[in-house]
Amino acid sequence: MKGNLACPQTKIDLFDEANFELSKEELQEAVKLSGYTKTDKSELTKEVDVKKLTSTQRMWMFALSGIWKTMLDVDGWKLPATFNKYNICGKGYFKICSTDDFVRKFVYHCGRIGCEICAKRAGARIAKKIERRIWLYGLRIKHITDGRKNPLPSHIIEAIDPKSDFWKWHKQKQIETLKKIRKMVGISGGAEINHLWAFDKSNLTPFYRPHKHLICFGWLKSNASELIKKEFGIDLVYHKVRNGTLYSRLDVFAVAFYQLSHCAVKHNKHSIKWFGNLSYNKISNKTLEKFKDEEYIKQDDIIEKTKCCDICQEKLIPAQIDMYCKDWRSWIPPPEKLEVGCEFNDGLFIAVDFYKNEKMPYYDENFELTYKKTKKEERELQESKRPDLYDKKTNNQELFCFMNTPQY
Repeated sequence: MKGNLACPQTKIDLFDEANFELSKEELQEAVKLSGYTKTDKSELTKEVDVKKLTSTQRMWMFALSGIWKTMLDVDGWKLPATFNKYNICGKGYFKICSTDDFVRKFVYHCGRIGCEICAKRAGARIAKKIERRIWLYGLRIKHITDGRKNPLPSHIIEAIDPKSDFWKWHKQKQIETLKKIRKMVGISGGAEINHLWAFDKSNLTPFYRPHKHLICFGWLKSNASELIKKEFGIDLVYHKVRNGTLYSRLDVFAVAFYQLSHCAVKHNKHSIKWFGNLSYNKISNKTLEKFKDEEYIKQDDIIEKTKCCDICQEKLIPAQIDMYCKDWRSWIPPPEKLEVGCEFNDGLFIAVDFYKNEKMPYYDENFELTYKKTKKEERELQESKRPDLYDKKTNNQELFCFMNTPQY
């Protein structure tokens, strides 16, 4: 995978990139394709005209359209947007300020990059975390050296031959060996994004090629592959992509967001790992937060304002629609106003009282009420749908029934 696919060709705005979505017509066409043949994907390409999209938008489009959902699985590792959603993913909930009758609508996202609904939003959130931790580490180095050093992160590909004996080793031995190798070739620390597949440029057909993308600090030695072969006997290649030096925080976000669009995902494992000087046992986020500059402080202030009332600046509290209010549907403000926040008629919303064991309510587009299910409730629902699978008695239960049954 060449360097010109590492990040979008144009420097698009952070929020425009994170919130890009297909039109309804394009998405409907994309969802119809559930296979993974080249013919299906070429038809999708004709409908959507991917030439007008950036590399990042094209990869997320394929993920969200379900093209990869039934395709690939290596020991439980899959591609983004291939896991089932929760029952409240993508549904809205309300927060109000009862003092000023102010309401704002929020959308629930589970934060899993594997979720078929929340994948892109989760990718943007994780990419933002990577960008923040990477850039704050650079600001910390600049601060403690009084400006003498201004380290810039790099985008490096770490690839091992799939046929190498390295993949037959124990997992712990692989991890320890990679630690030693990275230190030896000059990489001091950073983020590791795991990839198991590469993609054909023309139609994005995936094929198995395990590799890792590193957003890291350090100076990569020119003879790194020779040193590794001599010391460890492994055919490992380090390649700094074209334009691999990341000069701004937006560059870091763009690379991370693109790589997360097709990383390897597993429900009980992390797709992102921090290593070297940036591992969590070396330095914490709390320590790095002390070195925030004006731009990060401004971003945090904007995020906090979205949680507060626009009139009195007090924190908004969870609320639900009062279904007993006469003609309540006609009093609901339009969606475009709800998202930015607006005033509502008195009595339309009532605060959720968690002390009375009230659950957080979620609403779909038609304002039908949904509550988050616990694992126990989901299991009971599964058992009720397929009693032939779940209605099984253990030996102890059978023995108990036998002993309590009258014998004639």
